[in-house]
Amino acid sequence: MTPTKIQKIFTICTFSFILIWLLLLLIEPSHFQLNVFFHKLEDFFADYFNHIRYTAGKDPYFDLTNGSHEHIYLPLCYMILYPQTLFIDFSSMSLQDCWNSQQALLSAGIFLLISIFFFLHSLYLLCKKYVCPRYILVIIFFSSVTLFAMERGNFILLTAACINYFLYTLNNERMRWIGIICLALAAVFKVFPIIFSLYYLHKKKYRSFIYLAFTTAILVFLPFFFFKHSFIENLTQLLQNIAAQTPIYGASRSSEHFGIIPLFLQIIHTSDPTIHAITYAIGKCTNYAIGLLTIFLFFKVQSPLLKFGLISMICILFPQQAAVYSGVYIFPLLIMLFSPTIKKEPYTRYGILILLFITALLPLQIGKATFIINNVSFIIIWILLIITALNQIRVTKIKELFRK
Repeated sequence: MTPTKIQKIFTICTFSFILIWLLLLLIEPSHFQLNVFFHKLEDFFADYFNHIRYTAGKDPYFDLTNGSHEHIYLPLCYMILYPQTLFIDFSSMSLQDCWNSQQALLSAGIFLLISIFFFLHSLYLLCKKYVCPRYILVIIFFSSVTLFAMERGNFILLTAACINYFLYTLNNERMRWIGIICLALAAVFKVFPIIFSLYYLHKKKYRSFIYLAFTTAILVFLPFFFFKHSFIENLTQLLQNIAAQTPIYGASRSSEHFGIIPLFLQIIHTSDPTIHAITYAIGKCTNYAIGLLTIFLFFKVQSPLLKFGLISMICILFPQQAAVYSGVYIFPLLIMLFSPTIKKEPYTRYGILILLFITALLPLQIGKATFIINNVSFIIIWILLIITALNQIRVTKIKELFRK
């Protein structure tokens, strides 16, 4: 099957599912299609409202609202949210109060619009760079992972935008500092995007790597001084909060979590704590093994498509607390798959990758398993990228032997 035919199949299928989802969303009495959003919008924009309430008293790490394990953003995120609290008294508001306040909703709406703008703008630039059709942006906007991310009011869209800007500036020496700052911001917003710094190490751009490390360190540590308590007290409490969260979300079998560990726990669904612990341990070991193999292959392959695909999977599926919205990191890979400027041989595997995006991004809710279908599709994409990378390394070695 030719690349053009596969791309047409993908486009027709994805637009069809989007239209069916929109139609059912409007006419279905039970509003089942709202399941694409967290708890059918009953917890609307809670990530934004909760974290802005934590920072209202300039004491985000010692505040006990919702439990200390929820207070795990690095301080720059809380600093960005803090100015809104100067105009709205979020410190005295419950989540319900936020939903009932026009000012609070306006604040959330502004944050969402800014996030969507930078997210789509960064992807638009990548479409221009890789000569990809612009209608891909519509598919991206209506994908399950983007819709989920928008409803949460999370920093994830801004994080993805920063990664996209970093990719856009990669190999452009005049825009080097823009890329460094964007990647540093992404790492501060969500930590795991720091894995993209491997691009600098692989290309032996050690100076850029040092600049990135220095910029990231400033953005991580300096904002601690903005809040109540000392630097050491806030840092120590943050680490304690993170340690408290890991066993709660890391061993979750919720369908709203992405990755190998949640999938294992969903398959071996048991109330027996021993079996649960064994399943979790096996999932964790598998996750680490595949993660290490992925990083190794990143340094070995030459294809920019495979390089990004492999490293993005670390951000999407490797973190134990990865949620559905982590899937927004995948879109540059989709753009590269549609690009006529990137070599894709043998095309069969790349064609399968494109078709897997149909189910990976599916917004249409089918029973209660749609997010699991999305997750399994992402995992298969990860495995297929690894297989393709291994094959490319094998072919390269064979060619080198013949040259000798």
